[in-house]
Amino acid sequence: MAERLKGRVALVTGGGRGIGRAICDAFAREGARVGVLDIKREVADQAVAEIREAGGDAVAIVANVGKRAEVFAAAEALRAAYGPIDILVNNAMWNRYGPLEEATEEMVSRMIDVGFKGVIWAIQAIAPDMREKGGGSIINIGSPSAVLAMANGVMYCGVKAGVLGVTRASAAEFGPSGIRVNAIAPGPTATEGANLVVSEAAWERRRARTPLGRLGTVADIANAAVFLASDESSFVTGDMMFVDGGITYAFS
Repeated sequence: MAERLKGRVALVTGGGRGIGRAICDAFAREGARVGVLDIKREVADQAVAEIREAGGDAVAIVANVGKRAEVFAAAEALRAAYGPIDILVNNAMWNRYGPLEEATEEMVSRMIDVGFKGVIWAIQAIAPDMREKGGGSIINIGSPSAVLAMANGVMYCGVKAGVLGVTRASAAEFGPSGIRVNAIAPGPTATEGANLVVSEAAWERRRARTPLGRLGTVADIANAAVFLASDESSFVTGDMMFVDGGITYAFS
């Protein structure tokens, strides 16, 4: 344990599986006390049990990030367990690809509620803690799709572009309080959730287009999150870090 986050309290949304889970594990290894927020109780409980078994400190929190009251209650539950919150990772997302004409009201609403509104509610919920402490780090999980066009991904591109806008504007708004706000844009990274909407053939096409010749791993994203959460990135704010093996800017 390097303990770069020792003594800090972190809230990670969508923390039970995939990228969120890897971030929770990494934060705990670095000494943070972690609130694993997930919409599924059993998933959050399992993550916490395994973090504790590995010697970390974590608590399970159940909430739907698309509902403001639940997010505020989740932040209060974490405060009650560990004290004021130093780090926030907005990772939760619900996504479906498809032609725009086929997008239903339910699908559009759910993507916006979870992927965009959830970011707003979480920042609102923890900003007072960070202001009172004189600083903190907010990390939003974005996407290269925030700056690129993708057929059959209009809603996903739109939500992630919104997250990037929130990241940059929040960095300007909260910077005078010592609060840093950044985003991570993962490249093609196979997770349980991503596998629901990406086929094996599509994964192979993305791997072939990636200059480093491989798909990303959840550990790649977690390592970037540790950097942005730690004092090593103390002069970094308003940025979106591309952790993508070079695929975003490669022409092939």
